[in-house]
Amino acid sequence: MSISFRIRCCLCAKNIPLAGDVIAVDAEWQRRYPKMRGILACERCVIDYGWNCCTKTAGGFVDGHIAAPPEQVDMDSWSHLLERGTHRALVALYPQAGLLQGAEPYVRSLASRKVSPRLAARLTEALGDFDVRQPVVGT
Repeated sequence: MSISFRIRCCLCAKNIPLAGDVIAVDAEWQRRYPKMRGILACERCVIDYGWNCCTKTAGGFVDGHIAAPPEQVDMDSWSHLLERGTHRALVALYPQAGLLQGAEPYVRSLASRKVSPRLAARLTEALGDFDVRQPVVGT
């Protein structure tokens, strides 16, 4: 059974076009844009919000900088992208963000299917955290 959902961009809060890829961004993006909700962004925002330099002119990183993943050369916003892919793939990789950004029906559907033990654990943890944070209606 296919579950339809839309992901809202963590930066602009608009629905990410289904025809476009979703881009997962790292903690440095969250540090620079603390109002982000989740880590899944649209390509337009990654381009528009990006920065050119992680270092100061005198050398060293800007204050508070969070290092890029070890396999990346840490030089600009493009160094701080974690993954790029389809809506479903990125929600499966980052279910906490998917839940925050509008993919709750899909995450719950995926959690009810037979999936790998690693994915099942990731989904169960994300749903547990999400459910604890949701306000109880009517109390």
